[in-house]
Amino acid sequence: MNRDTRLVALALLLWGLGEGLFLHIQPLYIEQLGANPVQIGGLLSAMSVVSAVSFLPAGALADRLPRKWVMWGGWVLGLAGVLLTGLARTWQWLIPGLLLYSFSAYCIPVVNAYLAHAVGGRNLERTFTTVFAGYAAGGIISPAVGGWLARAMTMRTVYFVAAALFALSALVLLFVSPQPVPAREGQGRRYRSLLSRRFLRFAALVWLMFVAMYLGFPLAPNFLADVRGWDVGWVGTLGSFQALGAMMLTLLLGRLGDGGHGRETGPSRGARGLVVGPALVWGSVLLLLLTGVFPVLAFAYLLRGAYQGCRSLAQARATTLGGEAERGLLLGAIETTIAIAQVVAPYVAGWLYAGDPAYPFVASLVLIPVALLLAVIGLPRS
Repeated sequence: MNRDTRLVALALLLWGLGEGLFLHIQPLYIEQLGANPVQIGGLLSAMSVVSAVSFLPAGALADRLPRKWVMWGGWVLGLAGVLLTGLARTWQWLIPGLLLYSFSAYCIPVVNAYLAHAVGGRNLERTFTTVFAGYAAGGIISPAVGGWLARAMTMRTVYFVAAALFALSALVLLFVSPQPVPAREGQGRRYRSLLSRRFLRFAALVWLMFVAMYLGFPLAPNFLADVRGWDVGWVGTLGSFQALGAMMLTLLLGRLGDGGHGRETGPSRGARGLVVGPALVWGSVLLLLLTGVFPVLAFAYLLRGAYQGCRSLAQARATTLGGEAERGLLLGAIETTIAIAQVVAPYVAGWLYAGDPAYPFVASLVLIPVALLLAVIGLPRS
């Protein structure tokens, strides 16, 4: 961790603090402003789509423009989006703010491209997971604080407090060092790695892996309330356990990725975390399905935190599949792949849940081992 990576980690910590204030109660805010369940679901889906379509162009821009300022632009857009959301008086007026906030997620692959250059392309698994553990750490306490603020004052106040934290985060980011724009190469060469069999195989594996893991996420709160009988307060508390797990397991998986020595059997050292992480998520799904005892559910939510670590590891692995001049493009493509998985999985989970509330979890338990087997066989080696 050098000066620049520490500053990015601090900026993400502050962002995680702000986002955690409203993230878990946002559907309630949309409902409070007059939206019905169908409209809430449609708006949340639109937000996911906006994020998904932003990653690839942003990754390409990160290879052509100064990354510091492309990255900072995402921070400013996110700040503007949360301010507009707080100022809205009807759910329709939420749309510009929420979509702008979702679009600001474009900076994720840009952040990773910046980090990769900042450490000279070395120890990327550990770098990505350590820095993004800062974001997870920010979300440990803030969900409870956001709920308290919403009860004591208004939900609108929560967004304005989040905006103050976002502004502070953007200020921190101003102090990172600028980076040179990568040397331009021929357009055909730029897209050669993106269209290579090696990258396409990796992207397909990532998509399947994240669909398999995410199937058990969207309707877990509904399952806990409808089937297990837990009220919304306890379900919200579980979100803090997930954030704690994300912080701890993201760090652990990053060290697994960088921890191999000598000859490897099975997955290479950088791919090891991408095998262990989904296995931990599989364990969390199994526990959620089998028991409703709160301490066990809390442990299950801790294990669910491995999902965030897998995301950082997939990004780190993508950087090895091309050169510096196309790094942002590859990172944007993988982030798009993950985002598409997160658009598809909720629809499939909803359809399965309508048949039986346990079905999304059963499907996840079946698909994760399939994805792991394919990963062990097919993940590209360093």
